[in-house]
Amino acid sequence: MTQRKRPFREWWQVPRKASEKEVSRQVSFLELFYDLVYVVIIAQLSHSLATQLSWKSVGEYIFLFFIVWWAWFNGSSYVDTHGNNDMRTRVFTFLQMITVVAMAVFAGDAIGEGSIGFALSYAAFQLILTFLWWRAGVHDAEHAVLSGPYSMAFLITSLLFFFSVFVEESTRFTLWGIATIISLLLPAYLFKLRQGNEAVQRQTERIVLVTPSMVERFGLFGIIVLGEVIVSVVEGVNALEHFTVGSGLLALLGSLMAIALWWLYFDFVSHRMPKENRPSQFAWFYLHLPMTMGIAAVGVGVLSVVEHAGQVLPSDMRWLLLAASSVILISVALMIQVIERPKENQRSHPAGQRMMLISAALVILLAYVELAGAAFLGALVLLVLAPVVVGFKAWLILPD
Repeated sequence: MTQRKRPFREWWQVPRKASEKEVSRQVSFLELFYDLVYVVIIAQLSHSLATQLSWKSVGEYIFLFFIVWWAWFNGSSYVDTHGNNDMRTRVFTFLQMITVVAMAVFAGDAIGEGSIGFALSYAAFQLILTFLWWRAGVHDAEHAVLSGPYSMAFLITSLLFFFSVFVEESTRFTLWGIATIISLLLPAYLFKLRQGNEAVQRQTERIVLVTPSMVERFGLFGIIVLGEVIVSVVEGVNALEHFTVGSGLLALLGSLMAIALWWLYFDFVSHRMPKENRPSQFAWFYLHLPMTMGIAAVGVGVLSVVEHAGQVLPSDMRWLLLAASSVILISVALMIQVIERPKENQRSHPAGQRMMLISAALVILLAYVELAGAAFLGALVLLVLAPVVVGFKAWLILPD
């Protein structure tokens, strides 16, 4: 029996062309493994916020969370558009994961002593994406009109983070801010570039096409972040000297909070495609940022509630928990506006959406009511669950 080696291009393939983007595919185990690495870095950001809560630390948390989310989003988008089941995709995905692990090592003090390590780790991550997007344009000439600007934006961001390690801290974070602004302006630049240019329009349509696998990917990432709320419940109970009936009740309510948030998103938004117009698709993408950021912050608040069993939660932590919950409710309500709703949800979704906005306002008012422990967390859980109950009640009435 003769043997032969597999051709090089069979196991190290060129990036998949944007025109060959798979509209319907299953999320791979490689992508799930990639997402799990972000659990560590999000946990580090949440822990840092829990230990030093102030307006400054909240601002730093939002800033760093955006950087982390942007890294995840771009890494995921690349695989969804250009990835293959081959050695090349695996190697470069693992390289990204290594840089994310390095970011997680320094994330807890990224605005302090860990800033140099965090900057170098993020610069390395961006350089990998720079190379990947550039190579996509090399092997897909039609896509070069988009991969070129993408590569240049990632390269500039990488260099800003890299050179930031050689300057004073105040200047260092200014460079990070400039890099973040460039990231934020990239979609707007591409949108302007596509006007009057059919080639750019065609490629933009392909790159921003929301696939069912991408919808699933966002849902799975949401589950990962929700896991942080459960972890917070366990950490809070373990931090107590004695386990009591009261602390057990708080642990139960903390778990119910995670369940309520899951129900809110996965009943109304998950596994539903955004509308086909571009504003709706961009809104769908970016509304996941404040929602996931809010979920991670809720985990911080729940941890504090359990740790302060039987006491009125400190005002700063109370505001963090309630503001984060309100942001989640508003984000999900806005996402309902931009998704395709099946006929059977024509009553339930608008009813739930209205209740989300009402609950978001009532949650903020809860900050002015000094409830302790279980009463406070129980009231919050009820407000978050209220849209689910209202939506379910409307769903029970069959459409005409």
